[in-house]
Amino acid sequence: MSVTYENTGEEPLQNLLALCEGILEESDLNRIKDGVAGAAPLLNRVDEPLKSVILDHMNRILHSRGIERAHYYLRSVIRDIDNSGNANPLEFNISLWKAYDEIRTDSLWILGKRDREAGHSGWYWGNFVPQIPHQLMMRYTRISDWILDPFCGSGTTLIEAARLRRNSVGIEINPEVYSRAVHAMGSLQHDTRSEIILGDSYSVDLKPVMERNGMSSFDMVMLHPPYWDIIKFSENPADLSTSPDMDSFMSGFTGIAKKSIEVLKNGGYLGLVIGDAYRGGEIVPLGFRCMDAVASLNMKIRGIIVKDIQNTRAKRSTENLWRYRALRSGFYIFKHEYVFVFQKL
Repeated sequence: MSVTYENTGEEPLQNLLALCEGILEESDLNRIKDGVAGAAPLLNRVDEPLKSVILDHMNRILHSRGIERAHYYLRSVIRDIDNSGNANPLEFNISLWKAYDEIRTDSLWILGKRDREAGHSGWYWGNFVPQIPHQLMMRYTRISDWILDPFCGSGTTLIEAARLRRNSVGIEINPEVYSRAVHAMGSLQHDTRSEIILGDSYSVDLKPVMERNGMSSFDMVMLHPPYWDIIKFSENPADLSTSPDMDSFMSGFTGIAKKSIEVLKNGGYLGLVIGDAYRGGEIVPLGFRCMDAVASLNMKIRGIIVKDIQNTRAKRSTENLWRYRALRSGFYIFKHEYVFVFQKL
């Protein structure tokens, strides 16, 4: 039997499926390889991420030394086409998991410099890297899902949500930062819905915005609160960065986390980005205290990730000074923060 590609005018996946099913009946290894090589024109018309997965299988067929192995990868191509559905590079499809090299599954993230593409900028002193919401949204949400960020800041989460075609709502307490975040979102070209609310996350009523958009719950919550009073973000007493002591900070943080979780759907995910602090010559494990607070709110801990910290704006020109202080006082300079992942029970 000779298997060749014929353009029937059908969809490329249908043609490719029929071709592979025909090749699977072949018992000559060389003819199998010839048939697979002849599928190249079809593969060029297949969209990602399926294209990368099929290409990997086909390369393995071309390097196979036996019929059984070649048939194994042919069946894999057929299976992946059958399971692909409406595969989209902006949505994770477990059936095509090999195509998503960008999605991390380890607990140590060396992310390097902050992504500055598509509206992201480094002007805000409380920025966190867009790669974090990108990772979590790609893995745990789908196109058109709704993301809530109660500590909106410069709009990192909302900008990344728009890039991934997710809808979003942010809350920002600082009027100046709020205005700049609104401007940043307004300058983006996107077809998603987003809204930034000026106010205190504990007091803001989310019901009106949810009703306007016809949703009963959010699909994901991203929390990137102040690291207590390390950086003071405003003079507003409701701002967590103005908390006079740890108990006040934890009380305020827990209240905001509770309100956020109340509007998170069952089974939905929450990402918490937080670091630790120094007080009185010792480390305050702020990250794990916040982790415990969220976990106590009917949330399952699904991940504890350690992420690298690049030089902050405040420390870019003072590396030697911080090194001297660390050596003199016996402490270690923070070069990591945490990304905690939770799921609502």
